[in-house]
Amino acid sequence: MSNYDPNQPGQPYNPESGAQSPNPNPYGENPYTQPQPQYGQNPYGQSPVAPGFNQYPDQGGYAAVQPPAERPKTLQISFLLILLSGIVGAISSWMISTSNMFGNMVSSQWSMVEQELQTQMQSTPEMAQDPTLQQMMSSPEAFISQANTMMTSFALVGAVISVILYFLVGFFVGRGVGAMRIIATILAALSLLGLFTSVPMISMFADSQAGALNAVYIIGILLGIAGVVFAWLRPSSEYIAQRRMARRAGYR
Repeated sequence: MSNYDPNQPGQPYNPESGAQSPNPNPYGENPYTQPQPQYGQNPYGQSPVAPGFNQYPDQGGYAAVQPPAERPKTLQISFLLILLSGIVGAISSWMISTSNMFGNMVSSQWSMVEQELQTQMQSTPEMAQDPTLQQMMSSPEAFISQANTMMTSFALVGAVISVILYFLVGFFVGRGVGAMRIIATILAALSLLGLFTSVPMISMFADSQAGALNAVYIIGILLGIAGVVFAWLRPSSEYIAQRRMARRAGYR
């Protein structure tokens, strides 16, 4: 038995003493001591999640946002209907320009215009010397024809611009752009309101062509309204909502 005591000063170094505990417990080993957990083990044992319940998925519990796979047929039909509405509207504008509707409108108001011009010419002598006004008063038929030609030109240019605008609106609505769908809805509402004023005017001044003009004009308005309705159907709205979420997630 060795008399080596590492706690007494002046004792030589004994290498075998390093294998023993540097601070031995004078009361013996603690029977309640648990073994130290290995690296990577949960020190609290098994996870408290009950069987049958999955752990939270990756990405914070949210599925990755994906862009919609395919456009629904309702949006494709909406694009075609809005485009047809623009084409039919241009046809109605061309029919109005080739009719005598604008001439009849100017002729119906000519007596009032003539009376107003005579009053101003009497009160202002300088106006009486104006050659344009003198020609207008001496030949009202030429003035009415010139005004009819000018209004016809404006109508044709407006028809071309209208077709381009309808195509652009229908194109972006068909692609699922929510802001353009709202714009198309506003334009359809304005067209519906204009229907109640345009139809009586056509019936009053278009003479024998009033029936055909009203039919073509109403068909164009109804096609545009139908296109907007298809853009608000449930498949279209779901696609637009998914597209909006995908764009917010970084998809283009």
